[in-house]
Parts: sequence; structure tokens; C-alpha cells
Amino acid sequence: MSAEKRPVLKLQLSFVDKGLEALGLLLLLTGWTYLVLAYSKLPESIPTHFSISGKPNAFGHKSDLYNLMTVATALYLLLTIANLFPQYFNYLRSITAENARRQYTIATRILRYLKVMIVFIFVALVWITARY
Repeated sequence: MSAEKRPVLKLQLSFVDKGLEALGLLLLLTGWTYLVLAYSKLPESIPTHFSISGKPNAFGHKSDLYNLMTVATALYLLLTIANLFPQYFNYLRSITAENARRQYTIATRILRYLKVMIVFIFVALVWITARY
């Protein structure tokens, strides 16, 4: 990080930001709920890797699905915490008092989109694997 002193701001969440936060949390809770409800119905051995043609070529215990959801939850929490400190992000422009709010808002919104996409991918992996 450069030696410049960046302003520390408390950003107000817009409607879009609140919606993204709610969507990410809803996806995460949906993934956990689905896993807990479907777990007893799953076979002991589930596919853990698929070939390019979509055929499973590696198998593992069904408890491996909990690992996927745990990683999704950990990433969700880490990105949520990181979003609290936008003054430490890397930016293409120098951050000044005049542009800090806009730059921080853009950066934190990008992280919110990323958080939703990551959780969606992990939940989709759990769902696809459980349904196979």
C-alpha cells in the first residue's frame, strides 16, 4: 500500500447494496438448509469430480458436501469483513477526500456482487452433486 493517508468513511448502504447483502445471505441459508434436509437421503458415496463430458470420475463421502458449504460460509464472512475496510483496497486512482465516497462505494459493491456469485456457485455445486 502506498504511504498516502486515505479517508475512513462510514458508507450508507443503498437499496441495491441491501438487496445484494440479503441475496447473499438468503443463498447461503438456502444452501445450508438444503444440505441438512437432503443429507439423510444421500448415498454414502457421492461424486466429487466430474470429467469434461459431465461424468463423475472421483467419489467421496457425502460429508464432503459440508466442506463445500463451510468454505462458502468462510468466504462469505471474509468478504463481509473485508467490505468494512474499503480504505485498504487497491485502487487505480489516488483516493482523495473528494472521490473517496464514490470509489469506496464502487469497490464495496463489486465485493458484494462477488460474494453473491461465490455463494451461488458453491450452493449450485452442492445441489448438482446431491442431485446426481
